[in-house]
Amino acid sequence: MNEETLLSDEQLETALKSLHVAWSAIPGQGLVRVFTTNGFNQGVALITQLAEIAEAHNHHPELHLTYDELEVTLTTHSAGGVTQKDIELAQAIDTL
Repeated sequence: MNEETLLSDEQLETALKSLHVAWSAIPGQGLVRVFTTNGFNQGVALITQLAEIAEAHNHHPELHLTYDELEVTLTTHSAGGVTQKDIELAQAIDTL
């Protein structure tokens, strides 16, 4: 399968089983995971770690930081949804 091929619903359901339970597939958004932090500075530090992983994968998440939460959204915009690239990046993020 090409990394940029949109995953079918069945493939996405199977792939979700390989990820941390905190990941959700949200129609129209992609894969979403919310990290709870101990404050803004910890969230910024987490973003720095995520940036290194994203650069290594040449695939970049959407990030939304509030005081004590960091929401990470993965989608392949060129494919219009979730692809294998998103799954691989989510698996790498799970190593944090």
